[in-house]
Amino acid sequence: MEQSDSFKKFSYVSVGNVVGVILQALFYLLFAAMLGPESYGQLNVIIALAGTFSAISRFGLNHTLQIYQAKKNSKLPHQVITIFTISTSVAALILVTVDMYAAVLCVGISFFLMHQHNLLGLRHYKKYMISSLQKNGTILLVPILFYFVLDIPGIVLGMAISNFLATIPFFRDLKIKSFFDLKKHYKILLHNFGVDLSMSLPFMIDKLLIASLFGFFTVGVYQFNLQILFALAVLPGALFTFLLSEESSGVSHKKISILVIFGSTVITVVSIALLPFFVNEIFPKYSEGIFSLQILVLSIIPLSISSVFTAKLMAKESTRIGFSSIIMTGMILGLIFLLGKIYGLVGLSLAVLLTMIINTIFLSILYYNSKH
Repeated sequence: MEQSDSFKKFSYVSVGNVVGVILQALFYLLFAAMLGPESYGQLNVIIALAGTFSAISRFGLNHTLQIYQAKKNSKLPHQVITIFTISTSVAALILVTVDMYAAVLCVGISFFLMHQHNLLGLRHYKKYMISSLQKNGTILLVPILFYFVLDIPGIVLGMAISNFLATIPFFRDLKIKSFFDLKKHYKILLHNFGVDLSMSLPFMIDKLLIASLFGFFTVGVYQFNLQILFALAVLPGALFTFLLSEESSGVSHKKISILVIFGSTVITVVSIALLPFFVNEIFPKYSEGIFSLQILVLSIIPLSISSVFTAKLMAKESTRIGFSSIIMTGMILGLIFLLGKIYGLVGLSLAVLLTMIINTIFLSILYYNSKH
């Protein structure tokens, strides 16, 4: 009965993630087709700018909130939300001097993530699923409407509005509290920050570097490939999201982890075979990146394995896991610079794959050392 209940909870998270990722992928692929690689690259640079500021300013507090909610700590979650609100507001004020639309999106992304992780920490998996579907459902409609009025900035504004609409329940319960008790937990905060950066920053800041080195066209094709990777890697993402709350509350799920890793491997093999036909027939403007896409898809396997280690280490409140952000960010930027210049789009995909493999090895060593 307990095992059945676990699969039911995981199914809520999986449905929320899978359908959400599919809808988000449709959004990105729709605009990839409408805009073409050059303009699509420009759009993704603005989104990357918003995402970079969001990742840095939220300070990993989304994961911290989830963990303390799961541990049923009555005081710390409100303090975490208070710090988050201050840091996100400061980031938006800085970013508005660079790009107003990116600043609004930065705030929208950050608050939506906090809302999602709050629901996960409370183990309200069904509400999490509904919230995810709501946001990713409106993101297909609202940005398209604003695009016809404001062009590319309209897409960004529409994305921000979609995030805000799905976050309304979180705003209703928002309370500002003193946060001085959190100073006792600063090491955990720093390492949760590192984990959050390792998951989001490398795939935001990379586009800023690629744009400066190779231009918007390369960014467009690279992001097109990356978006397909994210769509196919939905199971590892759902696994991490589910395991973090469960492991934090003291419950392990070995069978689910093994099934997800096996399923992800099957998806990888099938995708490598079918993607050339898919791109050539539906997105011929991006056919130049087919081989690099096939290489990139191999990243799903190390992603699946690392999602298990990351959740377990974070649930244990590891004070070393944050170093993964240094490895991920440093490696992907360095390899993009080196391999991208030599091998072009193929080099960019190799940079992502090698980064994922090395980070997974690091996390596995960290996990097994933590058991002794």
